[in-house]
Amino acid sequence: MLLNMNNNLKILFTAFILTTVTFVTIIFYLINNKVEQQLESEKEILDVTYKTIIDSYKTNANIIYFNKLDTKEVKEIIFDAYEANETQKNRIRKNLHEELLYMYENMHSFKIKQLHFHLKDNESFLRFHRPEKFGDSLSNIRTTVMYTNKNRQAIQGFEEGRVFNGYRFVYPLSYKMKYLGSVEISVSMNAIIKSLNKELKADIDFIIKKEVVDAKVFNSEISNYRLCETNNAYYHEKSISKKKNIIIEDITEDYINTNKEEFLAKKDSNKIFNFTSTYEDKRYITTYLPIKNAISKKKVAYLIITREHPHLQSAINKFQTSLMFFIILNSLFFYFLFKSEKRKIQLKHKDEILDELQVMGHIGYWERNNVNKKLTWSEELFKILEVKENEITPSYKNFMKFIHKEDFKRINTIYKKFFKNLLDYKAEFRIITNTGRVIFVEQEAHHILNKEGKAIRSIGTLRDVTEIKKFQIEAEYSKKEFELLVSNIPDIVYKREIDKTQTITYLNNSLKNILGYENEDLLFNSRISFSQIIHEDDLRQVEYSLENLAKSDITKAITLKYRLKQKSGNSIWISDRFKIMRKDNKKYLEGIISDINSQKNAYDKLYKFIDLQQNIVILTDGEKLQFANKSFFEFFNYRNLSHFLQDYNCICELFLDDNNYFNLTKIENHNEWVQELQKLPQTSRIVAINDNNGRKKSFSVTINSFENSLFIVSFTDITETILMNQELQQKTIHDKLTNAYNREYFELINKKFIYESDQNPTTSFALCLVDIDFFKKVNDTFGHDVGDITLIDLVKVINSCTRKEDILVRWGGEEFILLMKNVTDETLQSSLEHIKSVVIKHEFEIIGNLTCSFGATIYKKDEDIKDTIKRADINLYTAKKTGRNKIVIS
Repeated sequence: MLLNMNNNLKILFTAFILTTVTFVTIIFYLINNKVEQQLESEKEILDVTYKTIIDSYKTNANIIYFNKLDTKEVKEIIFDAYEANETQKNRIRKNLHEELLYMYENMHSFKIKQLHFHLKDNESFLRFHRPEKFGDSLSNIRTTVMYTNKNRQAIQGFEEGRVFNGYRFVYPLSYKMKYLGSVEISVSMNAIIKSLNKELKADIDFIIKKEVVDAKVFNSEISNYRLCETNNAYYHEKSISKKKNIIIEDITEDYINTNKEEFLAKKDSNKIFNFTSTYEDKRYITTYLPIKNAISKKKVAYLIITREHPHLQSAINKFQTSLMFFIILNSLFFYFLFKSEKRKIQLKHKDEILDELQVMGHIGYWERNNVNKKLTWSEELFKILEVKENEITPSYKNFMKFIHKEDFKRINTIYKKFFKNLLDYKAEFRIITNTGRVIFVEQEAHHILNKEGKAIRSIGTLRDVTEIKKFQIEAEYSKKEFELLVSNIPDIVYKREIDKTQTITYLNNSLKNILGYENEDLLFNSRISFSQIIHEDDLRQVEYSLENLAKSDITKAITLKYRLKQKSGNSIWISDRFKIMRKDNKKYLEGIISDINSQKNAYDKLYKFIDLQQNIVILTDGEKLQFANKSFFEFFNYRNLSHFLQDYNCICELFLDDNNYFNLTKIENHNEWVQELQKLPQTSRIVAINDNNGRKKSFSVTINSFENSLFIVSFTDITETILMNQELQQKTIHDKLTNAYNREYFELINKKFIYESDQNPTTSFALCLVDIDFFKKVNDTFGHDVGDITLIDLVKVINSCTRKEDILVRWGGEEFILLMKNVTDETLQSSLEHIKSVVIKHEFEIIGNLTCSFGATIYKKDEDIKDTIKRADINLYTAKKTGRNKIVIS
């Protein structure tokens, strides 16, 4: 077919295909983009909601641990449990059960499912949820218990157990310098799901890997699970999935059947993922939220959350309707253009013949002899009038009979001026031919003058332009059809002036659907101006933005978000995306207004949920605060966000400069404090802030990424926990007699010294063994009480002449280890000489003066610290053997 077309027809056909494909592509892009935006928004909302709920349970667990479990009464009961025989263990177990039973039975008000004590070798000591099951080893079964007992640090996270799975909070227990074991507080996934459902109003299910359950759960407890029908590699927990969740399982099964490879790839990615689908003519989003093992961080289960999204389906329907409407209109538009082009081709062919005939003087030609006033018409002119030459005499009067009555007066006036003023003319008008057809003609005429300037002859041509006129009419019609297409896009398309009332000069047909107004209400401010429907609280902001933009040379698209008032009186949030255009040195706006009310309401609901949290919760980009909850303003005694921003831009400005906490002095770029906190382990994400009464408070910081480079940051008050830990740390890492650090602390701090030395190869640290000369004589002569006083005094003397970063450890008896950073052989020698001199000069209570021997060495890269100590010990032995009161370094 294309071979038989001329170039213009080929161009039209190609343009039709391209415009159709382009619009189809755009619509599908808009649909996919809308879906992707909704999917990302859903993932963010669910992830933040889940983490916020977990944080609330962590707070409850901490309260129970610090107030009820990590107490003198409990720890005294289990103090000898590890060394006890079975009979003794049974008695201790019974006493512990009786001590905490009332508290355990009331833990359900905190939605806590399990309380479980373990000995330090990972033996299960007492399960309050299954008191009859005890004595089994949890090694290689419960990695959280192993971690806590090995590292003596608390840990939290999801883990399958011998009886039930749950979100675990495992804490260490120590008493009187003795490590006793650990205790675990667990929250069931059922409780977490109920909290999620309360906030989300969704269908929620939970599946866990079959291999995890089979490897860990008691055989007697395996009946608590049933096989997942859509994926036999997973189990359902019966207490959660009491019956089949038809919506989730049907949606999942349909999705897997049509997108199996994509589903498997997402499921194996270890990341949160979701998809949208229709079920019983409703649009749903189903999200798979991975639950990871607390230690391995590997995915072991999924929370499956399905929520209906009618607004998404409505948006897709609008786009699809627009697509069908465009295809129909585009087809009609190009159909008329195609027909017009064919007519144009035919007309061009006729024009070529007419041009040839005109050269020969045979068509559409007339001539008037102004001397004898005789008028002659060409043969073609008779044909145009559709009259035979013998039927009419050429004359002005007879020609005027053919002119359409609506054009008669105008043409008559032109003719009179033509003859009276000798003015050439060119006119287009209609004539009614002898057969009654109405046609368009174009007439041109001029005079031929003699030497005296008189018109002796007048000549002219008459051309049938009916086909051209029809093409112009059809083109105008097609233009209106295309404008009609734009007018049916679901969003409001507009042109408006940059003036006081923001006068609307063009609108498509979506105004009524979104705002309820008719176009005639707003166009050219006929009944109401655009500025009048902007919410009064947002009007000044919009006007201010437009004033500044009008003064600038910005050419890129701008987006403003504000509220518009509907005709019904309600207000909705909209996104106004526009560009500043220029015409005749005048600026105006062309843009699209989109309804974002449902999305805004979703975020407002999230903000409201955050506002109910007891923790301080903020939304920030790291530089400026965007949102803060009620607890924030109560803590700092500010009325609202704008009140706070009068004094500060960011909460980070209020972090106290305390070396024991994270603060801005520890980072170079203060605006990246959130990113720097994220690099730290959770246990180090602690800041100190003064409340409105000037009292220092400690907060644990939890960070979740939000959209558009924003972060949700939660501050949990752990002041009491910090104070208790500081008191506990003071007791557990210092020697009870001398207050020097003890050997347990040395086991920790030497690793830090080694790590820092490895990070900076140009520096190292020294280890020095210090021993009091003839200390046995002090004890034998004056007694051990005086010996103790002497040891205490010596520690104070040595600490007084060492740096803050140097560490003094009581190694045993009268022997000490001194760790010194950033030293060389020369600086080490001079530092130890100074200490030796100060010790010699010091007057000790009762005994007077004493001396010390020093054996020192510098740590060598990659060596075991035991080898360093051994080398220092050999040097100390040499110092004593060669006369004491000496320093030996090698």
